[in-house]
This record gives sequence, C-alpha cells and structure tokens, in this order.
Amino acid sequence: MMKKIAIFVDNLHVGGIQRSIANLLRNIDYSLYEVDLYLFDNDNFYDLPENANVIYLKKPAGINKFIPFRIVKRIMKIDFLDKEYDLAIDFDSYQMHTAVGALNVKAKKRAIWIHNDVPIKLKEEPKYRILHFFFKSKYNYFDALCAVSKGALDSFKTLMDCSQKSCFVVPNYIDTSEIKEKMEEKCDLQIDEAKINIVTVGRLCHQKGLDIMFKELHQLKGERQDFHLYVIGDGPDKEMLEGLKKELELEDFITFLGNQKNPFKYLKKMDLFYLSSRYEGQGMVILEAMSVGIDTLIPEHLEKYCPSAKGEKNTLSYLKNYKKHPSGKFNSLKDYNESITKVLNELFNI
Repeated sequence: MMKKIAIFVDNLHVGGIQRSIANLLRNIDYSLYEVDLYLFDNDNFYDLPENANVIYLKKPAGINKFIPFRIVKRIMKIDFLDKEYDLAIDFDSYQMHTAVGALNVKAKKRAIWIHNDVPIKLKEEPKYRILHFFFKSKYNYFDALCAVSKGALDSFKTLMDCSQKSCFVVPNYIDTSEIKEKMEEKCDLQIDEAKINIVTVGRLCHQKGLDIMFKELHQLKGERQDFHLYVIGDGPDKEMLEGLKKELELEDFITFLGNQKNPFKYLKKMDLFYLSSRYEGQGMVILEAMSVGIDTLIPEHLEKYCPSAKGEKNTLSYLKNYKKHPSGKFNSLKDYNESITKVLNELFNI
C-alpha cells in the first residue's frame, strides 16, 4: 500500500528551503508515496513534478507570529483535505502556520525540518530571536526532527532535549540532471578570461556574510587585481552591499547579477565558487558548484554543515595564491543523492 505524505511549506519563492523542497519532490519515488504539498502562496518560482499534488491554502493573519505557539495551535483554522496521512511534515520550520498544518491535519506521525544552525541564528539575528521566542515550543509536538546536516542537528540538540524524538540527518537533494541541462543554456555574460572569475550565490542577507567577502576582496586588491566577483541573488542587504562596494572602491571588481532562474549557465563560466556565510544549515550551493565542476572555497567553520567540502583556515591566503586552471568535469553526485533516498525511506516509514 502506498504511503500518504503531507508536506507543508509557506511558499515557493526564491530561496534555499524552496529549492530544497522542489528538489526533494523531483526525487521521490511516486510508486511508493502519494504526496500532497500544501502551500500558502501561489506565486511559484520553482517548477514541480506533475506527480506532486499541490493544494493552496489561505494564509493566516501575520499577527499569529507574536502569539505563543500553544495558543496558535488551538485557535488557528486551516482547511485541509478530508484525508488521513501516514506522515505530515512541516518542511518550512520558520512559520507558525506550516507547523499548525502539519500538527492538525489527520496523520499517524509528524516530522519537522531544521534548515539552519538555530543557536547561532539566535545569536546573530535579533528578529529571529523574537520569532523563535513565540514558536519554539512547536518542536515538542513532533515525533521526528530532521536536520539538513549533522552540524545543524548537533547544534539544535544543545537547545532542547531530543532524547524522546526520532532524529534524522536528511541533507538536501542536488538535482544534478537539472544542473547538467541548465549548464547547456546559452549565457550572454561576457567575462574576462584573463581574470580569476569568482561567483557566489545566495540571499543577500546578514547570514551569507557578503560584507565579510567584500572586505576580504578589498584586502586582496592590494596584492593582486586579476579577479572579478559575480554575485547571484537578491535580498534585504542589497542596498548596503552596493554602498559597501563603492566605499571599498570595488566597483570594477564586483558585479551584481540579481536572482537568476538558471544560475548554472553562469557558474560554468567561472573559475571559483566562494561562500562566506557566517553559518549555514547545509549550504546546497556548495554541492551545486561541485556538480558544475568548478573549484569551491569555504571557511573552515562551514565544514560541519557540508562535510563534502574542505574548509580553509585562511580564505584570504587561498585567494592570494589561487591559480586559474581549466574547470573540472561535471559530477552527478550519484552516491550522495542515493544516500539521501535511503534516509528518506526510513523517515517515511517510521
């Protein structure tokens, strides 16, 4: 008998969580699992497979963010299908309503995803501290906790007693077949082949540490000037970063490309992918860059979120000594993705 799975996500706008669920839905074996995806917004950036049944729900009032979760769980009304599931999942984890959905729909078991290093996020982001104060009790109601990396799970366990929970490390699928296909699309970006072309991809926000990267490139400019950074993404720090680029006199060294539905046609033109995040949950973009076949650079503290990549103690020194060379081969990440399928099958059958 097919297992019935309900997954709750706020939206499919541009973002890591959204890309993660899109990749997961493309890799599920629909001969084994019947999946209903509940969304609270119909403005979708990512394409989904036809097998996934998408159900749009009305988004509850935002004021619920500032009410303790135990109360929200009782008073929030969400219209579900009249259906019982084997497993209900809050894949979003940052929202009240996705948790209420996963907890209040008829289901035998319930799981919640952890997409980030929550203790560090609490330390670094005042806004998140406020939201977390109200929703933190929701984790107690779930049977299973699923973190996207061992680093994120180990960190979360310092916040709460997880001994009575089933805990899973479920890294994000990397849809390498899509990457390979999109790498072949025409790219009109003109780059200087004589320079080291560096790329970073992600939301322009405090977590991603672009300010750290820019200041580092300002120092690098004093040693060598044969480099150019391309920034793919958008976010709340865009204006600040534009100002910092000007302040550090990096106008000729940094280009913002904005959000791109196909970042891979740009990555294939690059020499080096660089992620300077203060912290991560996993860092999917690192693996995506590996799949494209370009070199990757991350600081040492990000290794625990993405053990496939080797971190550097001194990223500035790495950049000073980096030598341009032909890109590597495309990597299908076959073993990596197959290992995720095994863990998901365990989760779906708890």
